[in-house]
Amino acid sequence: MSRTCPLRTGTPGRRCLSSATVQRNVSQVTVPAGDSGPSRESVLAAEGLSAAYGARKVFRDITFSLSPGELTAVIGPNGSGKTTLLQALCGIHRETEGAVRLAGRSLGRLSRREIARHVAFVPQSSGLDFHITVEDAIALGRYPWLGAMAPFGDRDQDAVESALAVMALEGLRHRPLQTLSGGERQRVLLARALAQETPILLLDEPAASLDLRYQQGIFLRLKQLAASGRVAILIAEHQINLVAATCDRVLILHEGRLWASGPPGKVISEEMIATVFGARMQVQAGERGRPQCLWRIE
Repeated sequence: MSRTCPLRTGTPGRRCLSSATVQRNVSQVTVPAGDSGPSRESVLAAEGLSAAYGARKVFRDITFSLSPGELTAVIGPNGSGKTTLLQALCGIHRETEGAVRLAGRSLGRLSRREIARHVAFVPQSSGLDFHITVEDAIALGRYPWLGAMAPFGDRDQDAVESALAVMALEGLRHRPLQTLSGGERQRVLLARALAQETPILLLDEPAASLDLRYQQGIFLRLKQLAASGRVAILIAEHQINLVAATCDRVLILHEGRLWASGPPGKVISEEMIATVFGARMQVQAGERGRPQCLWRIE
């Protein structure tokens, strides 16, 4: 069976690889050619970063870095700037001060294609409202690596097959996006980001609209992917227990500043939840000593 990728024009479709040939685990996710593999060096750094919408400051003077092998979450109340931070880190939000560096290079000096070869951003809404199959939607992640008339080759198809396997979407590959549930569409977006093969993933509430099974599954896959040492992942998330159970580091935004940063066991506390979120919860040690939050309703 042959298919024509939406990124290929003027060339015949190529035969898809059998899913039986794909290893079904995150170790199959690759990084762009030229990367040497696992590294603890920073691939993204924010230096005194501030963002605004006109005269309204969203956050100011934020400094942190991301390294391959880390699964990091940014949490905070509604309106604290989590989404804006992700957008500023990949150049979508431009009302900023300070600096963002990708692999040591200033974000402002990079073209959109160059940024897309460093960073894959998954927003809360899909932006995929046209008629397209799951497989072709994932193939769109290969765009940064293709020239205007470049053929969709074996490496590109391998990246798509890998992403389909990691997100357990092989059985849906030929389904139109319009026929999928919200949770299934979210998995397609994540698979498209994996097919993009960047050393940085920025994910805005990847567990939104997912049921408990898929919330857990997505976060476990992201944890395994980060543990491969090839990718740095930053997630903006409201599900604090998912964050506490899986993430290596937590950034907390509050009142326009980076209020705290550290391992979940160090920064997630009853005092923090009361101060930052204005909520009353009991925090206790869960599995492997990681904090878990329970509602206190009296």
